[in-house]
Amino acid sequence: MDMCVTAVELKVLPHLVVVTVKTDVGIEGHGFAQKGLSVAQAIADTIRPPVIGEDPFDYEKIWHKMLDADRWGGLTPLNAYGAVDVALWDVMGKAVGKPIYKLLGGCRERVKAYNTTGGVDDVDRQVGFALAAKEAGFSGYKLHPKAGYDGDLAQCRAVREAVGADMVLMSDPVAAYNHQQALRMGRELEKLDYYWFEEPLMDPDIEGYAELTRRLEIPVVGTEWGQGGVWGVYTVPQYLVRGAVDIVRSDVSWKGGITGLLKTFHLCEAFGFNCEVHTAMMSLMDHANLHVICSRKNCEWFEYAGSLTEGIGFGVKQPIRLDADGCVAPTGAPGLGVELDWDQIDPQIVTEL
Repeated sequence: MDMCVTAVELKVLPHLVVVTVKTDVGIEGHGFAQKGLSVAQAIADTIRPPVIGEDPFDYEKIWHKMLDADRWGGLTPLNAYGAVDVALWDVMGKAVGKPIYKLLGGCRERVKAYNTTGGVDDVDRQVGFALAAKEAGFSGYKLHPKAGYDGDLAQCRAVREAVGADMVLMSDPVAAYNHQQALRMGRELEKLDYYWFEEPLMDPDIEGYAELTRRLEIPVVGTEWGQGGVWGVYTVPQYLVRGAVDIVRSDVSWKGGITGLLKTFHLCEAFGFNCEVHTAMMSLMDHANLHVICSRKNCEWFEYAGSLTEGIGFGVKQPIRLDADGCVAPTGAPGLGVELDWDQIDPQIVTEL
């Protein structure tokens, strides 16, 4: 089907941008971006102009046009690309009547999920979150401890004791440690049989990560934040070649949408690595993450950061929910497979660009 993009509309909420890509054949696609007005303005100034008039199916051409516009002075926030790229893929799926994961080369219909929460500085709260996740049917739980080295270790120990040996546990201190602390914590997590140790150092510290992976048995996970946001797609090979991570981290929001995430997956597969997808922390973008995961072999988990009872659902009528087997799945409808819930979105709109 021949078509072209006629408009990229931006509805700005206090902490969210709803992106709508419109075409000359009446098909629309949607994406979400974090941070509200500042990101919306960057999309309007830098990302939108190269997209207008293009065929959504020329997504590779459009992706590089966006990067080129950014490089020539856009200074675009790292999450500005993803919403537009995801909206283009939503259009493509709707145009051919297929869910995105099928367009990408469907590999499976669902994937197991682990639950995660934000930064927690209290042992009892962290244990409570982990036990609630287990009760809800999750087979894995990831901590974001935020209590300093000793407090973090206390949380990791308490959670393992509370949930037992049969639950998969991961820890992500969000770049909180120096080299010595990271090495010590990694060895403690090995004793506690944690599944992976995520982002203990700042992502640009490739040499530090290489030393950790050399000295630790527990898999070390990195590249989530990357160097230069979406440009971080091009720094992943440095980590792979130097053995600086055991598992690569990426997602549609921070690494250039579905197109950027696919590039990362292909790199990882070529080197024999898994790419575990980071939550987008937005319902629609987590649907996009899920589509990519279900199209690839080298990813084990979906990261579920949402209500245990209501699902991951603000702004959409089809929340992501855990099934009885502890898995999540795309809806199967064309494109992203979801409808926007304008009754939730409209009252919060503060401006449009």
